[in-house]
Amino acid sequence: MDDETSRQLAYHTGMAYGNGTEIKFVVDTRGVMRLTSHEIEAIAAAFVAARREARALVDFPVRLPEVLDDSVAVQEAALRLTGERIAGWKVAMVPPALRVPLAAERLAGPVDATTLTTCLAHATVEVAVHADGFAAVEAEFVVVIGREPKPGPDGFTADGVRDAVASIHAGVEVASSPLPSLNDLGPLAVVCDHGNNAGVVVGPEISGWRDRPPTILTTRTRVAGRPVGEGSAASVPGGPLGAVAWLAGHLAGRGRRLAAGDIVSTGMTTGVHVVRPGQSARVDFAFAGGFDLTVVASRPQRSQEAI
Repeated sequence: MDDETSRQLAYHTGMAYGNGTEIKFVVDTRGVMRLTSHEIEAIAAAFVAARREARALVDFPVRLPEVLDDSVAVQEAALRLTGERIAGWKVAMVPPALRVPLAAERLAGPVDATTLTTCLAHATVEVAVHADGFAAVEAEFVVVIGREPKPGPDGFTADGVRDAVASIHAGVEVASSPLPSLNDLGPLAVVCDHGNNAGVVVGPEISGWRDRPPTILTTRTRVAGRPVGEGSAASVPGGPLGAVAWLAGHLAGRGRRLAAGDIVSTGMTTGVHVVRPGQSARVDFAFAGGFDLTVVASRPQRSQEAI
């Protein structure tokens, strides 16, 4: 395995965790220095500007949040600044050692509609990453929501959201940030910058997903022609539906909801595979087929005044 293109990162941002059952944590905020509203806006503005200008950030702007609520506030501030339509969300697992200190087992990041791509089997898709920042690709099952999930007596559960799912697809999350050290800084940083998301590719539909056991829904990834990881839907604890259930509850707490047509990138299955512009990658999914990726560098976005 190529360590450069397929290293397992300390704070990976791709795997959902759990079975949809809510786990409550209590966080002790004594001695925590919360971000001010000015700091929240300044952090968000720095990430938004760096993404728009396709330039790297040397350090985390202002200061790192100390609680996830502040990181979510930064993410919300960034969404207000960009004004982009949200096409869906990615779900990520918080590392086990940090779940109690951060009072969370997972995290989420938005997927801008402008970064969502669809393709058929055997297609080649161009994906853009921050050339001087962090960049990786992750083979993931992508859920398309058919109708808004509703909570039951036990809240949102994997079984409860099943009927709200229209389809599940082979897919790729493009994980990229203008800050090279984002993943190394951990979930508090990752949440601030779009959950380290730079796009999602929604590939061919997984046939018969409702009736097939997760262990046979296998996945494989290659980078630069070399095998770098294998997995299956069982690689995601709780499965894709568990990720959707958690996300529905998380968004409800933020005053948001999942709606028909939204997509959910449910978690990496073969690893977090670091890439750079000029490389190629390929993912293959049982009962769907595969597709190829060509990695390119992000370009500065044109301002509205220039359009």
